[in-house]
Amino acid sequence: MQSTEKLNDPGHSPDESALVYWSENDQACQALWQSMHGWSAPKELLSADDTLSADRAYRLISGGTGLVWRGDFQNGKQLLAALKRRVAKQKSPDADIAYPERFHLVRQSRSQQARLLGLLLIPLAENFQLTHRRAPSVAVACQAAYSSKGLRAVSRAPNVLMPLTELIGVVSAYEWQRQGLPVAALGQHIYPRHGVFAPTRHEYLDLVVQTALPNGAQTALDVGTGTGVIAAILAKRGIPKIIATDTQAAALQCAKDNMAHLGLSAQVEVLEADLFVPGRYDLVVCNPPWLPGRAKTALDAAVYDPDSQMLAGFLGQVRAHLAPNGQAWLILSDLAEHLKLRSRQTLLALIDAGGLKVNARHDIKPRHPKSSKLDDPLADARAQEVTSLWQLTLAEKL
Repeated sequence: MQSTEKLNDPGHSPDESALVYWSENDQACQALWQSMHGWSAPKELLSADDTLSADRAYRLISGGTGLVWRGDFQNGKQLLAALKRRVAKQKSPDADIAYPERFHLVRQSRSQQARLLGLLLIPLAENFQLTHRRAPSVAVACQAAYSSKGLRAVSRAPNVLMPLTELIGVVSAYEWQRQGLPVAALGQHIYPRHGVFAPTRHEYLDLVVQTALPNGAQTALDVGTGTGVIAAILAKRGIPKIIATDTQAAALQCAKDNMAHLGLSAQVEVLEADLFVPGRYDLVVCNPPWLPGRAKTALDAAVYDPDSQMLAGFLGQVRAHLAPNGQAWLILSDLAEHLKLRSRQTLLALIDAGGLKVNARHDIKPRHPKSSKLDDPLADARAQEVTSLWQLTLAEKL
């Protein structure tokens, strides 16, 4: 059995909320529970190794038991793959359910499946060391992901317990951070990091490359910069002075690192700000999260915009930050419209209320695999999706 102890360390983040205890071979074990998804620690923990069958493991996690993996690391990954196959057999919401209810049911189902798979747990010793047979070295990847989160500040728990799915995500993110992600629209690599949305969908970047800049543009503001890829494209297009803003510490560091990699640090200044910084600009660009909804993680916040707050904030305030002949570029998918989460009329009303008018709109169809994946319960909506760059200018009157 397992118990938890809440921590009140002022330097400790909400993800790291409890010490967990369990027994192995009549020995008491403890670790700091870690979940960047904000999942609570399982109420019951059981030590597991290579003798555990996939069927029994599935029964245990289905009952809410967390499995602390002590067997061969590669066998643990194989067990996770076997559990994924079993979880995938769970029935998806029917395609005849109307939107937006179908979308909410699909999201809920996928969240439950992820939580279920997150019950296969991996313990790490001090300084993020794995002690399992055939285990890779993950210390550098974990330090890169967690160094800003105060995880090591809790000296009472030198060990960490986390979902194996999360550890695999940390390692994968570090490979992107180390090797880079090629971006055709930029002609160079971008280096994402853990917790920062990677520009794996490139079609919207083509719009940034192809759309004519305001005449004589000298300044630009990239709102919610993430990796900094849009700011980098604008710099490559010749805008001399660009400010890129974000609220997330990981995104700010990621954007700064990318500007250094690309030799653009003198041209692009990265600043912490909620949307805008003071001043007026020839061009203000925003690629907000495309779907209204609650963001459960930092990565979710790049996809889900609660009550369209960022979209409404950008459109409601950008007028005050445009030079007299400036433009605001809003990059937005219409998937939310097909999912019945937001209407086109609502978007146009926000544009009008912000004292803006539509100068032009440039559209492109997605090229990502989900747009043609027929077994996706949202396939019919994805097949209709269009990504647009809205060129907005000042309306004559508010």
